[in-house]
This record gives sequence, structure tokens and C-alpha cells, in this order.
Amino acid sequence: MSDELEILQRALQREKAARKQAEQILEGKSRELYELAQQLKNVNAKLEEGLNEKASELQGVFENLVDAYVLMDISGNIIKMNDAANDLFGYNISEEQLNVVRLIYEDDYQYAMSSFQKLVTQGSFTNYQARVTTKHKGIRTVHINASLIFNKKNKPIAAQGIVRDITEELKQKRIFEEQKKQLSAIVENSSLGIALTQFGKIIQTNKALQNLLGFTQDELMHKEVKAISHKEELEESEENMQKMNDGEIDTFSINKKYIKKDGTIFWAKTNVAAVRNEDGSIKYQVALIEDITEQLKFEKQREVLVKNLENSNKELNDYAHIVSHDLKSPLRSMNALLTWLKEDYVEVLDENAQSSLDLLLKKVDKMDLLINGILRYSSIDKINQPQQKVILQDVVSDIIDVIHIPQHITIEIITELPNVKGDKFRLQQLFQNLLNNAVKYNDKKKGIVTISCKEKEEFWEFAIADNGPGISEKYYDKIFQIFQTLDDKNESTGVGLSIVKKIIDVYEGKIWLKSKEREGTTFYFTLKKQVV
Repeated sequence: MSDELEILQRALQREKAARKQAEQILEGKSRELYELAQQLKNVNAKLEEGLNEKASELQGVFENLVDAYVLMDISGNIIKMNDAANDLFGYNISEEQLNVVRLIYEDDYQYAMSSFQKLVTQGSFTNYQARVTTKHKGIRTVHINASLIFNKKNKPIAAQGIVRDITEELKQKRIFEEQKKQLSAIVENSSLGIALTQFGKIIQTNKALQNLLGFTQDELMHKEVKAISHKEELEESEENMQKMNDGEIDTFSINKKYIKKDGTIFWAKTNVAAVRNEDGSIKYQVALIEDITEQLKFEKQREVLVKNLENSNKELNDYAHIVSHDLKSPLRSMNALLTWLKEDYVEVLDENAQSSLDLLLKKVDKMDLLINGILRYSSIDKINQPQQKVILQDVVSDIIDVIHIPQHITIEIITELPNVKGDKFRLQQLFQNLLNNAVKYNDKKKGIVTISCKEKEEFWEFAIADNGPGISEKYYDKIFQIFQTLDDKNESTGVGLSIVKKIIDVYEGKIWLKSKEREGTTFYFTLKKQVV
């Protein structure tokens, strides 16, 4: 009995020891499990934090994507769009359902379906360009890159696309291409020769330059500029090109000689402009070349003509003074002799002789007037008088007071005359000659002469009208020519109106007349305005 009890006690002790060992093992495993659970919890927390960060980053990218982003299911129902897509298409999918078929432009439907089939079969497509119908912006042209989204079993569950509105881009491209064509047409049809050069070599020319030089485009390509330039002009051209390369100038102009294919030479005005890179270095030079060979020839001829004309004018002026001096001296002597004859032989000469002497004296006086007129006419544009303020109202009033006005004729200034800038003596000559004519040839019992003026934008327009005999239209041009007169009595020298016209020419004006025979004449003339 005691042995059995002892065996039982030992068995209980072994069981306790085994249980304690089991408890120790279980405690260890529990601790390991707890620690593992804590580690797993920490990892999950980090994963969740990382996932949230990535989701936030992805959402930021999605919302701030410049191009439109569209996410749709396999049936084409749009699941999500970013702000750019909302703005482009004009739909809010949180308020209304939208399928991509609704966006397809009718005429592009077949093309859209074939592209969608390519997406389904190949998993993606790129550079798809078509028109879409938006809610508010109308028809737009877009560029699309799209791809399928697959699940873990590699089964397509959705599709996504990046959509870029290229409507304005295409419009600008068309405008650019059109402007390019227009510019090309202008360049090709320009009468000026045009060359594009780089590093001293020709890389492009237009038809006009090819015709000027006698070379074809292929012959000119990559030919050096100095190969078609005369060596005498190379130094000046190279100096300007160096300044352009150094950034001192962007353009320059030069007259230089060019050598044609046949070896002949022509002069050309050449304008060169630099086309620079962003760093300021020369990318190209554009040269405009104008053949001035004939122009230079004409300029030399003109210089010779001008010089000859100046010499002729000087000789004519000198001749007028010499002739006037040589003629006036014997005229004075003739006048004195005729006067003495008339006075000394008054009792001897009969009435006919006296009349003949009076006629001779009148001829001498007319000759004297004619010579004075020639001198005045020849000196009008030769004497440079200082420009000053001239009060025409006073000038004309003084003329009316000085000249002889018969009692049956009245002169009236009917509008206020302006102040002008000019030579008082010349302007006095102008008005005095016109007024003298109006008075001298007036054949009416009650003669009327009026003076008026109108202000125009760039000049003053004057009118001197009379109610005299009038002038036939066939004489309108003749009366302004020197030595031309309509005076049947042969009392006029024919210089007065030619002086008037010459003075008006000096002041860059014009003169003309309107007249009706037996009713009167109005002379109109203009004087260019100047700052008084």
C-alpha cells in the first residue's frame, strides 16, 4: 500500500513538473506571439501610413494634372475625372452619368470604335487624335493616350486615359503654316534678292537673287559669300561682319559690287540683319540685295545735269544783269535825246513829228519796264531773304493806299487776312501785281475788286476777284508764262503774272483762275502754312 502511495506521489510530482514545464513553454510561446502581434501591428500601422501617403500623393497628382484624366469601366461608363477633365468636357459625374460614347463626335464614330477595339485587344493605344463634343465648348480636337487596368487574375476591369485639348494648338499651327506659306511667297516673289547665310556660306536664296547672279539655287548652296563679292568691297564688309559677330551691331547697310556667273559686275545696295541664338551668338544672317547699277548711273547723270543747270542759272542771272546794264545805258541816252529833240525843236516839228517822238518815248519807257521786269523775275528765287512774320492785312492795306486807283474802281478786303511767315517784299510784289492787273484792265463804269481768304488744313487759300472784261479759258495757262500778254494796246510787258506764279512756287503754293468773259475774273492762290 505504501509502495503504491509512493508511486502515485512520484507520478503526481512528475505531472506537476511536466505541467510547469508546459506552462513555461506556453508562457514563452505566448510572449513570442504577443511580440509578433505587436510587430505585425506596427508594420500594419506603417503600411497604412505609407498607403495613406501614397494615396494622398496620387490624389494630388490626379487633381493637379494639367491634362484631363478619365477613369472608366470596361463598358465606357466614366467613374472618375479630374478638374481638367471636368473643365474640358463640362460634365459633373457626381450629378449625372456619362458614357464616353456620348463624347464622340458623330463623324469620328467609326474611328473611335476601331481605336477602342485596339485598346481592348492590345491593352493600350497612343497618339489617338479625334474630335469630341463637349457640353459647353462645342467641338474640340483632342489627343489621347489610353491603357487598360487589370486585376490580380490579369483580367481587364477598367481603362484610363490622358486627354489633351489640342484645338488651339492646331489652330496656331495652321496659322503658322499659312504665315509660313505667305512669307515664302513674299520672299520668292520679292523683287529684292534675298540670301540666308551662316558662317560666311550661302544656305538659301530666292529667285530674284538667282536671276541677279545668274546661278541656280543648287549652284549657290554652300558657296561662300566672298566668292560672289568683288574683292574691292571685301574689307568693308568683313569689318561690319566682325562688329556684328562681336554684338556691336545687329544690322548694317553697304553699297557693294557683286560678280555674276558670266563674270560681269553689278552694284547693289545690301542690307544685312543678324538672327541670333538665345546666348546672343549669330545663328544666321539675312541679306537683302537690290541692284542699283542703273540708279547710280542716273544719279551721276543727275549730278551732271544739276551742276550744268546751276551753271546755266548763274550764267543766265549774270547775263540778265549784264544785258540790263548794257541796255539801260543806251535807253537812258535815247530818252534824253528824244526829250531834248522834243523840247528844242518844239516850234520846228509839226504835230505828226511830235506824236512820233511821244510814241518813241513810250517805247523807250516800255523797254525800261521790260528790263526791270526781267531782273525782278530772274532774282525771285535767287535772293534768300530772312523769314519773318508778315501781317498781310497791313501789307495789302498799304498797297491799296499806294497804287493808283481810278475813282470809278473800289477795292475791298472782305475777310480778315492772316499773318504769315515769309519775305515781306516778295509777298508785297505778289499782291501788288494781282491788284494792279485787276485795276488796270477793268472796263466797267463801276469797277469792283475784292480780296478774301479761307483757312485750309495745310495752307491759306486767297481769292482776288474783279468784275472786269474776263479771260477766255484758252489763255488760262498762257498768261502765267513770261512775256505773254493779252493787252491789245501792247502796254503790258507780260512779266507781272509770271512773277506772281514764281513767288507762289517759292512758297510751295498753287495759282489758278476762274473767269467769264465780260463778267470778271477771280484769281485763286495758296500759300503753305508755316509757324508764325
